Amino acid sequence: MKVCPRCGRTEKEVPFIGYFCRDCYLKEHEVVHVPKRLKILYCPRCERIYTDRWTEFSLETLSEWLRKKIKTDLEGAQLSFSFPEVSEDGISFLYVARGAIEGVPVEVHGEGKIRVEKQLCPRCARESGGYYEAVIQVRGGDFVRMADLVARAVEKEPDRYAFVSKVVERREGIDLYVGSRKAADRVAKKFEKKYGARVVRSHTLVTEKNGKKLYRLTVALHFPE
Repeated sequence: MKVCPRCGRTEKEVPFIGYFCRDCYLKEHEVVHVPKRLKILYCPRCERIYTDRWTEFSLETLSEWLRKKIKTDLEGAQLSFSFPEVSEDGISFLYVARGAIEGVPVEVHGEGKIRVEKQLCPRCARESGGYYEAVIQVRGGDFVRMADLVARAVEKEPDRYAFVSKVVERREGIDLYVGSRKAADRVAKKFEKKYGARVVRSHTLVTEKNGKKLYRLTVALHFPE
């Protein structure tokens, strides 16, 4: 009969892993490996976080990210998390790891800390920097109201850079500076069909990169009076 050399309990009292009882084995062996330095990027403007891509923040997304970062020696390991403190400065977490070692069921509890590093995501960096690939010129009719509708339509486009980085009011109408050329073109087509706007497009060569010419789109939407 096995007797634990550390605590004196026998295999009749508690399961054994090798020569030690389960409890003493876990005291001597680190079976859950939490990185000493855990850091996640956080965009303070849109409040998204970077896992393997920029994504909406949620505790489930954070848990999935941690499961990729934390390694275990457990067979059939399952990790669950709770987050007692979440702030822009740091995130503390508690974990429970369940699995087995040599067929013996094991449950390990622990804690950790994630350092939050603020960094604008590419979309917000471009938007805040006034980046644009297209200009939508809203002309004619009630151009103030229509410009608002156009801007809202741009923001709803699925393109990552579908944003309005600048609005310029002119005597003859309003210019919207749009981050995505494709989004601007799609919105123009929608307003041409829905509101009967006359669309005039023009392209301006901005630069040439790696032999590829980059153009900026100007699309004028002329609404009926």
